[in-house]
Amino acid sequence: MGARLLPGPASAGLWPFIGCAIGAWIAKDRWPRLAPYLVGLLFLTSGWLDARLSLAPPPAPDSIAQLAQKHREVSLLGVLNRSPAVGPERSTLLMDCQALLEGQDWRPAQGLIQLTLPGPPPPGIVPGDLFLARAAIGPVPSYGVPGAFDYREYLAYQGIRASGFIRSPALIAKVTQLPPPSLAQRLRFLPERIRYRLSRLLARTLPQPEAGVYQAILLGEMAGLPPTVLEDFKASGSVHILSISGLHMALVSLVSTLVISFLLRRSTWMLLNLPAPKVAALLSLLPLTLYALIAGFNPPVVRSLVMVAIFILALLVDRQWSIINNLALAALILLAANPPLLFTASFQLTFGAVLAIAIFAPAGSEIIGRLPAPKTDCSLPVRLGHGLRKWGLASILASLAATLGTAPILAWQFNRIPLVSPLSTLLIEPFLCLWSLFLGLAACLLTGLPALAHQMFVWGGLGIKVSVGLARLCARLPASSIWVPTPGLGLTAAWVAGLLLLAHWRRLSRRGVGLGAGLIVILCLIDLRPLLAKPDRPQTRLSVLDVGQGSAMIAELPDGEVFLIDGGRKPSPASAGFDVGENLIAPFLWRRGLTRLTAVICSHPDADHFNGIPFILRHFRPQTLWINGSEHRENGYQELLDLAAQLKVRVRVPVPGQTLGEADGARLVSLTGGQAGQTTSSPTAASVNNQSLVLSLSQGRIRILMPSDIEQQEEEALLSEPNLASTVLVAPHHGSDSSSSEAFVRAVGPRLVAISAGQNQSGHFPAPAVERRYQDLGCRVLETAAHGSIFLATDGQQVKVKTYR
Repeated sequence: MGARLLPGPASAGLWPFIGCAIGAWIAKDRWPRLAPYLVGLLFLTSGWLDARLSLAPPPAPDSIAQLAQKHREVSLLGVLNRSPAVGPERSTLLMDCQALLEGQDWRPAQGLIQLTLPGPPPPGIVPGDLFLARAAIGPVPSYGVPGAFDYREYLAYQGIRASGFIRSPALIAKVTQLPPPSLAQRLRFLPERIRYRLSRLLARTLPQPEAGVYQAILLGEMAGLPPTVLEDFKASGSVHILSISGLHMALVSLVSTLVISFLLRRSTWMLLNLPAPKVAALLSLLPLTLYALIAGFNPPVVRSLVMVAIFILALLVDRQWSIINNLALAALILLAANPPLLFTASFQLTFGAVLAIAIFAPAGSEIIGRLPAPKTDCSLPVRLGHGLRKWGLASILASLAATLGTAPILAWQFNRIPLVSPLSTLLIEPFLCLWSLFLGLAACLLTGLPALAHQMFVWGGLGIKVSVGLARLCARLPASSIWVPTPGLGLTAAWVAGLLLLAHWRRLSRRGVGLGAGLIVILCLIDLRPLLAKPDRPQTRLSVLDVGQGSAMIAELPDGEVFLIDGGRKPSPASAGFDVGENLIAPFLWRRGLTRLTAVICSHPDADHFNGIPFILRHFRPQTLWINGSEHRENGYQELLDLAAQLKVRVRVPVPGQTLGEADGARLVSLTGGQAGQTTSSPTAASVNNQSLVLSLSQGRIRILMPSDIEQQEEEALLSEPNLASTVLVAPHHGSDSSSSEAFVRAVGPRLVAISAGQNQSGHFPAPAVERRYQDLGCRVLETAAHGSIFLATDGQQVKVKTYR
């Protein structure tokens, strides 16, 4: 999860950029103190503008981004650009395209495309190899849901603007390159080939989860982690230990420096003529760079390498170490090279954590200094115990500072704050970083001695077993992590101001503390004011979310009652493991500031209407789960009912005409009842779709009809319903030709039709004949596949419509 990184068009950043540039030029002479701040704003707006422009697909007609605009199956020829990411259920390959075959004609193609396939890829293809693959290609899938992670934007920053799905590894074949690759090409892919071989060695040598954890901390690849293990590390707040970060780089640098210093001290000439500590620190950059290359040289690794390199540079030039100055220099170097990094979660978390530790370091040093020091003539165990107490307290304080500093970032990007992170970090870090990481790095260097390398991986796996167990234990603690709504800019600024006030309150006067507290209150009110203000007229809202081929709608009544109407999407091999409740519905609710639901309504037990509801039940605790009472059971539906019983959520079946919610003239009504209350003459013979609950949401003279997946048989039965005419119709069965008969559409008479369907379902959902039928009757048609989420708001007199893509 995570928010959309850069909302808004690129043109929106042009005028702020120009304004900051002019302001900085004027202020440099007249207001010299203001000039640095304007230069900082100029830097930020230029990065924002550059980031927006970088998202535009290449205009070249042979670009794979242009060729993949239309969903179709083709043969692709290209080079494997990166070591494959092999997960428990699927793998991803990154191809640098060279050509595309459609029908009998080859045509040139260029650019990166991400290919997904079930299971592991063929073992004979390594990075740098030319290969052929048969794949269904298209644009990178993306969901127009506010608050949801924008995967298309995320990949666009990496230069990937197309995706494809390979049905089977048998549809991949290695191609012999003629002429053979040059020396420069072989050297270019050497680090990725080393990563590939190490990844396969780990998969052969160790069982899960040891292999997956080692792939994460050694190679920077988390795709191989079992989902349950990854969730335990997330819930315990220790997932950052699995990501290659400054901590890993610092440990490698420390050990490298110690080893090199030991070797240099063996030479008298070195000691007499060269500063051994500086030479050792400088030479440690070589193993650090090699480690970064093997780890894939991805952005978090590069950030860590730059930060450690700056520390070593300060040592070489005899400059006093200032963590804030060096942190700013590292950020400047990285952002100058790649401005969009500023808007990524990993960049914000890395620098936010280190900055928070730096801000609280003086206070932490004062607390640690209060520990009673041992006597000078005390025994070695006493001195060791004192050292361990200092180290433990320092670790807890540093982790606590990092948790406080990154809390608003975690809330904004992931809506989750781990409360036990200081404890879990203290427990897990020694085993995973001081034991398993060092043994793993040593084993990588000794791969020429397979037996010894295998044994070292096995020994390191013991530390991983302990770490996984500790993460599971911490994740099971009460309130180990909390899910929170997305904070606004005012609350985020108030949190940051509060941390600064907490860190420096002793240095401030009473007036300064009072002004700081007042500023925090004002910043909080900026976000709370819209919640406290009441609209002139009570409004009813319906949000039709873009969940792909499925259905999820949020109905909000004027008194604050909130209903989730269905919540699922069609499962597919390409999206295995994707939870629509966790990744789309919940982020939208949190972005709206919602933490509780009045009820969840499951219109019928098809997976594309319910498979995201379990996550919603766990984290939004509705009072009631309304179902249609059908005896039909798809995989997972009985588990949903069992979960509701476990969480003490009432499971009820409505009767025809029952009001499910009512406030200020707005009503949510079930026009049809459960299976026993169907309007068809033979309920037992009705299809599963025809057993769907049909809902009506109304206020004043505005009515919205939501018939779920009913087909023409049930539509005909509904024609006798006196309150069928509606202003808005959510098209039955995703616009399929099995529904939306002309008689039904004329009886409803909608001015607006909303169709919830997937992006690659053109020709079926919606059916072209159905779409024309609506248009011929003068209806405005909006599709989630084309327009994203559809938002309706009414005061009973008119309907306001917005979309989000």
